[in-house]
Amino acid sequence: MTIMGVTLIQILLIYLVLSFLLTFFSVLRMYIISDRASGKKLGSDRIKELKAKGRYRQYPIYSLEEIKEKKKRGAARLSVFMNDSGKKSRCVIVCPGGGYAHLQTKKEGYPIAARLNELGYTAFVLEYRAGLDCSTHAPMHDLAQAIRFIEARSGEFNVDMQDYAVIGFSAGGNLAGIFGTDAYGYDKYNVKKPGCLIMGYPWTNVNHWMQHPYWNIWVAMMGVWLSERGNMYMFGKHNFNRKKRESLCLQNWITDDYPPVYMYAGGNDILVPSASHTDVLAKALDDHQVVYEYEKFFGLPHGVGLGLKTNAEGWLEHALDFWEKNCPSRDMTE
Repeated sequence: MTIMGVTLIQILLIYLVLSFLLTFFSVLRMYIISDRASGKKLGSDRIKELKAKGRYRQYPIYSLEEIKEKKKRGAARLSVFMNDSGKKSRCVIVCPGGGYAHLQTKKEGYPIAARLNELGYTAFVLEYRAGLDCSTHAPMHDLAQAIRFIEARSGEFNVDMQDYAVIGFSAGGNLAGIFGTDAYGYDKYNVKKPGCLIMGYPWTNVNHWMQHPYWNIWVAMMGVWLSERGNMYMFGKHNFNRKKRESLCLQNWITDDYPPVYMYAGGNDILVPSASHTDVLAKALDDHQVVYEYEKFFGLPHGVGLGLKTNAEGWLEHALDFWEKNCPSRDMTE
């Protein structure tokens, strides 16, 4: 009995140590790969180039009166990356991730906009309220306000708002996905419906992913921590209102008229495992016969953005082709 007890304790300790080491090296690998793959230099170089030409623009999306009414609205801003051709472009809005605690704008915002510029698009990077500036559905409010802001200045920005696309990563993917719903998205804010939603490793199943068991307890603990942290920033310390928490679980709000979706995920994403997030969303999209394309890349970690020098490189072009196929562009001379 004693020998058996000692053996079981030893096995448990070995499991805890080995799984911890595996998790530690997976997280380290994630940071190394994401730093290289995200293309931060591409984004910063593009900003410098636009600044040199006097064409870099950044705007608060709320008026001074609206900010005075609620000071934290001043944290929301929009960076405009004008294309070089001067031709009218379809509208693309980019929402970086960060678990609603902060924003990964330099990795998942500016580089995406820079690449979109290279492909001929004028792109908008939304820095929505996060962390201590966040409050109940504030990021969704900010995205709706950004759309109103762009639409009111579509002539100045030379963009076509018809069937615009929203690109989001991680929590930004959650934001983009929720915004496509009737219950908590565009319809609630009385703005145009997105033509296409493009999501990179989206954090969609925020409060139920533990229903999909994991052998690695450390990964499970990270998932619980990320979920609770996101809920705390979104809804405040007293965030145990089930209805509010459920509002972030995208798969619950998919309807038959949901916009077309392109999404990609990594097979080695320990922060937002595909089995608990994109796979769950794919099933919901299937159940409602929503048009979508889902690419899963073997060995890819979280936070890679453009995915440069990885097996995901080129996903953005695939996503834009999907958008064009399902929402053909109009004659831009109209």
